[in-house]
Amino acid sequence: MANSEQNRKAIAENRKRIFSLDAEVMTNKTLIYASRSMIEENRLMILSNYSAAFMGNRQIANSNTDEIFENRHAILDNVDTQNDVEENFVNSQKNRASLEFLEHRSQLNSAVLAISEKMAAINAELIDINRQIMESNQAIVDFNSEQIAINTSLLSGDLQPSNATPESNAKTIEGNRKMMDDLEKRVSANREKMESLVKTSEANAQSLADNKKAIGERRGNMLANRAKISANKAKIFG
Repeated sequence: MANSEQNRKAIAENRKRIFSLDAEVMTNKTLIYASRSMIEENRLMILSNYSAAFMGNRQIANSNTDEIFENRHAILDNVDTQNDVEENFVNSQKNRASLEFLEHRSQLNSAVLAISEKMAAINAELIDINRQIMESNQAIVDFNSEQIAINTSLLSGDLQPSNATPESNAKTIEGNRKMMDDLEKRVSANREKMESLVKTSEANAQSLADNKKAIGERRGNMLANRAKISANKAKIFG
Protein backbone atom coordinates (compact mmCIF):
# COMPACT_ATOMS: atom_id res chain seq x y z
CA MET A 1 0.00 0.00 0.00
CA ALA A 2 1.31 3.41 -0.95
CA ASN A 3 2.10 6.03 1.67
CA SER A 4 2.82 9.73 1.47
CA GLU A 5 6.58 9.36 2.07
CA GLN A 6 6.95 6.88 -0.77
CA ASN A 7 4.92 9.14 -3.03
CA ARG A 8 7.05 12.13 -2.09
CA LYS A 9 10.26 10.31 -3.07
CA ALA A 10 8.69 9.06 -6.32
CA ILE A 11 7.51 12.56 -7.20
CA ALA A 12 11.01 13.94 -6.60
CA GLU A 13 12.53 11.27 -8.84
CA ASN A 14 9.96 11.97 -11.55
CA ARG A 15 10.70 15.67 -11.33
CA LYS A 16 14.39 15.01 -12.03
CA ARG A 17 13.48 12.91 -15.05
CA ILE A 18 11.08 15.57 -16.26
CA PHE A 19 13.81 18.21 -15.97
CA SER A 20 16.13 16.05 -18.06
CA LEU A 21 13.37 15.29 -20.57
CA ASP A 22 12.57 18.98 -20.87
CA ALA A 23 16.18 19.69 -21.86
CA GLU A 24 16.23 16.85 -24.41
CA VAL A 25 12.87 17.73 -25.96
CA MET A 26 13.79 21.40 -26.28
CA THR A 27 17.17 20.45 -27.74
CA ASN A 28 15.38 18.31 -30.32
CA LYS A 29 13.08 21.23 -31.10
CA THR A 30 16.08 23.50 -31.73
CA LEU A 31 17.83 20.89 -33.89
CA ILE A 32 14.64 20.22 -35.85
CA TYR A 33 14.23 23.87 -36.76
CA ALA A 34 17.93 24.18 -37.58
CA SER A 35 17.53 21.17 -39.86
CA ARG A 36 14.41 22.69 -41.42
CA SER A 37 16.40 25.85 -42.09
CA MET A 38 19.03 23.80 -43.96
CA ILE A 39 16.30 22.10 -45.97
CA GLU A 40 14.76 25.46 -46.89
CA GLU A 41 18.17 26.84 -47.89
CA ASN A 42 18.68 23.79 -50.11
CA ARG A 43 15.24 24.24 -51.63
CA LEU A 44 16.02 27.84 -52.53
CA MET A 45 19.32 26.73 -54.05
CA ILE A 46 17.46 24.09 -56.07
CA LEU A 47 15.13 26.77 -57.44
CA SER A 48 18.11 29.02 -58.18
CA ASN A 49 19.91 26.22 -60.03
CA TYR A 50 16.71 25.34 -61.89
CA SER A 51 16.33 28.92 -63.06
CA ALA A 52 19.98 29.15 -64.10
CA ALA A 53 19.93 25.79 -65.91
CA PHE A 54 16.52 25.93 -67.58
CA MET A 55 15.70 29.61 -68.00
CA GLY A 56 19.33 30.62 -68.55
CA ASN A 57 21.58 27.92 -70.00
CA ARG A 58 18.79 26.08 -71.81
CA GLN A 59 17.73 29.20 -73.71
CA ILE A 60 21.34 30.05 -74.63
CA ALA A 61 21.90 26.49 -75.88
CA ASN A 62 18.63 26.51 -77.87
CA SER A 63 19.52 29.85 -79.42
CA ASN A 64 22.89 28.41 -80.43
CA THR A 65 21.15 25.42 -82.05
CA ASP A 66 18.85 27.69 -84.04
CA GLU A 67 21.74 29.74 -85.37
CA ILE A 68 23.82 26.66 -86.17
CA PHE A 69 21.10 25.40 -88.49
CA GLU A 70 20.50 28.87 -89.91
CA ASN A 71 24.17 28.85 -90.82
CA ARG A 72 23.85 25.33 -92.26
CA HIS A 73 21.02 26.36 -94.57
CA ALA A 74 22.84 29.56 -95.54
CA ILE A 75 25.96 27.54 -96.39
CA LEU A 76 23.94 25.15 -98.54
CA ASP A 77 22.02 28.00 -100.20
CA ASN A 78 25.34 29.53 -101.26
CA VAL A 79 26.55 26.36 -103.00
CA ASP A 80 26.79 26.92 -106.76
CA THR A 81 25.48 23.74 -108.39
CA GLN A 82 26.35 22.80 -111.97
CA ASN A 83 23.79 20.09 -112.72
CA ASP A 84 20.75 18.22 -111.42
CA VAL A 85 22.85 15.73 -109.48
CA GLU A 86 24.63 18.47 -107.57
CA GLU A 87 21.37 20.33 -106.97
CA ASN A 88 19.74 17.15 -105.64
CA PHE A 89 22.75 16.61 -103.39
CA VAL A 90 22.41 20.09 -101.89
CA ASN A 91 18.66 19.79 -101.45
CA SER A 92 18.98 16.37 -99.83
CA GLN A 93 21.54 17.86 -97.44
CA LYS A 94 19.05 20.61 -96.60
CA ASN A 95 16.45 17.96 -95.85
CA ARG A 96 18.97 16.02 -93.75
CA ALA A 97 19.75 19.17 -91.75
CA SER A 98 16.04 19.80 -91.17
CA LEU A 99 15.52 16.22 -90.04
CA GLU A 100 18.51 16.33 -87.71
CA PHE A 101 17.15 19.52 -86.15
CA LEU A 102 13.65 18.05 -85.78
CA GLU A 103 15.01 14.80 -84.32
CA HIS A 104 17.04 16.81 -81.81
CA ARG A 105 14.00 18.93 -80.94
CA SER A 106 11.79 15.85 -80.57
CA GLN A 107 14.29 14.20 -78.22
CA LEU A 108 14.42 17.39 -76.17
CA ASN A 109 10.63 17.45 -76.03
CA SER A 110 10.67 13.91 -74.62
CA ALA A 111 13.27 14.91 -72.02
CA VAL A 112 11.33 18.02 -71.01
CA LEU A 113 8.12 15.98 -70.78
CA ALA A 114 9.79 13.38 -68.52
CA ILE A 115 11.10 16.14 -66.24
CA SER A 116 7.67 17.82 -66.19
CA GLU A 117 6.10 14.52 -65.12
CA LYS A 118 8.57 14.28 -62.24
CA MET A 119 7.87 17.91 -61.29
CA ALA A 120 4.12 17.23 -61.29
CA ALA A 121 4.68 14.23 -58.99
CA ILE A 122 6.85 16.36 -56.68
CA ASN A 123 4.11 19.01 -56.61
CA ALA A 124 1.62 16.33 -55.56
CA GLU A 125 3.98 15.36 -52.71
CA LEU A 126 4.32 19.01 -51.69
CA ILE A 127 0.54 19.33 -51.63
CA ASP A 128 0.43 16.31 -49.31
CA ILE A 129 3.12 17.91 -47.13
CA ASN A 130 0.97 21.04 -46.88
CA ARG A 131 -1.93 18.85 -45.80
CA GLN A 132 0.22 17.22 -43.11
CA ILE A 133 1.32 20.63 -41.84
CA MET A 134 -2.31 21.74 -41.67
CA GLU A 135 -3.23 18.58 -39.75
CA SER A 136 -0.34 19.15 -37.35
CA ASN A 137 -1.50 22.73 -36.80
CA GLN A 138 -5.01 21.45 -36.05
CA ALA A 139 -3.55 19.00 -33.54
CA ILE A 140 -1.92 21.95 -31.74
CA VAL A 141 -5.24 23.82 -31.72
CA ASP A 142 -7.06 20.76 -30.35
CA PHE A 143 -4.41 20.22 -27.65
CA ASN A 144 -4.58 23.87 -26.61
CA SER A 145 -8.38 23.71 -26.45
CA GLU A 146 -8.21 20.66 -24.19
CA GLN A 147 -5.70 22.30 -21.88
CA ILE A 148 -7.74 25.52 -21.73
CA ALA A 149 -10.77 23.44 -20.73
CA ILE A 150 -8.72 21.77 -17.98
CA ASN A 151 -7.54 25.14 -16.66
CA THR A 152 -11.10 26.45 -16.72
CA SER A 153 -12.28 23.40 -14.83
CA LEU A 154 -9.56 23.79 -12.21
CA LEU A 155 -10.40 27.46 -11.77
CA SER A 156 -14.06 26.54 -11.38
CA GLY A 157 -13.34 24.44 -8.30
CA ASP A 158 -12.54 20.97 -9.63
CA LEU A 159 -9.06 21.21 -8.11
CA GLN A 160 -9.75 19.66 -4.71
CA PRO A 161 -6.59 18.32 -3.01
CA SER A 162 -8.69 17.36 0.00
CA ASN A 163 -10.18 14.49 -2.02
CA ALA A 164 -6.74 12.96 -2.76
CA THR A 165 -5.54 9.75 -1.12
CA PRO A 166 -2.10 8.11 -1.06
CA GLU A 167 -3.47 5.45 -3.38
CA SER A 168 -4.86 7.94 -5.93
CA ASN A 169 -1.60 9.89 -5.80
CA ALA A 170 0.39 6.69 -6.36
CA LYS A 171 -1.78 5.92 -9.41
CA THR A 172 -1.07 9.36 -10.88
CA ILE A 173 2.65 9.01 -10.15
CA GLU A 174 2.78 5.63 -11.89
CA GLY A 175 0.91 7.05 -14.87
CA ASN A 176 3.46 9.86 -15.05
CA ARG A 177 6.28 7.32 -14.96
CA LYS A 178 4.82 5.44 -17.93
CA MET A 179 4.43 8.70 -19.86
CA MET A 180 8.09 9.46 -19.21
CA ASP A 181 9.14 6.03 -20.44
CA ASP A 182 7.29 6.58 -23.71
CA LEU A 183 8.60 10.13 -24.01
CA GLU A 184 12.22 9.06 -23.53
CA LYS A 185 11.86 6.50 -26.33
CA ARG A 186 10.37 9.10 -28.66
CA VAL A 187 13.08 11.65 -27.82
CA SER A 188 15.79 9.09 -28.62
CA ALA A 189 14.13 8.04 -31.89
CA ASN A 190 13.70 11.67 -32.94
CA ARG A 191 17.35 12.42 -32.22
CA GLU A 192 18.51 9.54 -34.42
CA LYS A 193 16.25 10.63 -37.28
CA MET A 194 17.45 14.20 -36.91
CA GLU A 195 21.12 13.31 -37.09
CA SER A 196 20.45 11.31 -40.26
CA LEU A 197 18.45 14.19 -41.72
CA VAL A 198 21.22 16.69 -41.04
CA LYS A 199 23.75 14.43 -42.81
CA THR A 200 21.41 14.14 -45.80
CA SER A 201 20.91 17.91 -45.90
CA GLU A 202 24.66 18.52 -45.76
CA ALA A 203 25.21 16.07 -48.62
CA ASN A 204 22.44 17.75 -50.62
CA ALA A 205 24.02 21.15 -50.02
CA GLN A 206 27.33 19.91 -51.41
CA SER A 207 25.62 18.38 -54.46
CA LEU A 208 23.81 21.65 -55.10
CA ALA A 209 27.06 23.60 -54.86
CA ASP A 210 28.64 21.17 -57.36
CA ASN A 211 25.65 21.61 -59.68
CA LYS A 212 25.94 25.38 -59.47
CA LYS A 213 29.59 25.19 -60.45
CA ALA A 214 28.80 22.86 -63.36
CA ILE A 215 26.04 25.20 -64.57
CA GLY A 216 28.52 28.08 -64.65
CA GLU A 217 31.10 26.02 -66.52
CA ARG A 218 28.56 24.89 -69.10
CA ARG A 219 27.43 28.44 -69.63
CA GLY A 220 31.04 29.30 -70.44
CA ASN A 221 31.11 26.50 -73.02
CA MET A 222 27.86 27.75 -74.54
CA LEU A 223 29.22 31.25 -74.89
CA ALA A 224 32.36 29.83 -76.50
CA ASN A 225 30.13 28.00 -79.00
CA ARG A 226 28.31 31.28 -79.64
CA ALA A 227 31.62 32.89 -80.64
CA LYS A 228 32.33 30.03 -83.08
CA ILE A 229 28.83 30.32 -84.55
CA SER A 230 29.33 34.05 -85.11
CA ALA A 231 32.70 33.39 -86.75
CA ASN A 232 31.10 30.89 -89.14
CA LYS A 233 28.33 33.35 -89.96
CA ALA A 234 30.91 35.98 -90.81
CA LYS A 235 32.60 33.54 -93.20
CA ILE A 236 29.32 32.70 -94.92
CA PHE A 237 28.55 36.29 -95.80
CA GLY A 238 32.13 37.44 -96.08
